[in-house]
Amino acid sequence: MTYAHVIGLGKSGIAAARLLVQRGYTVGLSDRGTDDRLEAQRQILEAEGITVHLGIGFTLAAFPETEKLIVSPGVPWDSPALEEARSRGVETLGEMELAWQTLGDRPWVGVTGTNGKTTTTALTAAIFSGAVYTLQPAAISALRPASWR
Repeated sequence: MTYAHVIGLGKSGIAAARLLVQRGYTVGLSDRGTDDRLEAQRQILEAEGITVHLGIGFTLAAFPETEKLIVSPGVPWDSPALEEARSRGVETLGEMELAWQTLGDRPWVGVTGTNGKTTTTALTAAIFSGAVYTLQPAAISALRPASWR
């Protein structure tokens, strides 16, 4: 199996890891954090077959088997670890690019940013509902109409 590594144990990183497992990848996930919330999430994900490494940042030296790397929006694209991965031919994608590839030709709406995501998502849902679309909430406060699946 191809090994994919996800950087970041936030909601979208967890969703990306689960998606990759569904697509047949062996998945590892790392996060520099070590708090109780992350530990609880680690236990849940490991029960699903996802290996979680807490308190460690991604490097190819630590995860040399990585063939596909999925990066949280909070990780600088020019970080040395990502530059090394790309220079060695590791397919390196942001979480949104993974979503785009997965959804293929299906229309979707993504809501991202620092502030106002919940409000904007609710407003977007109301607009689409008014247009008679049934919505399916997805990761990162994103919506995609269920009728477009």
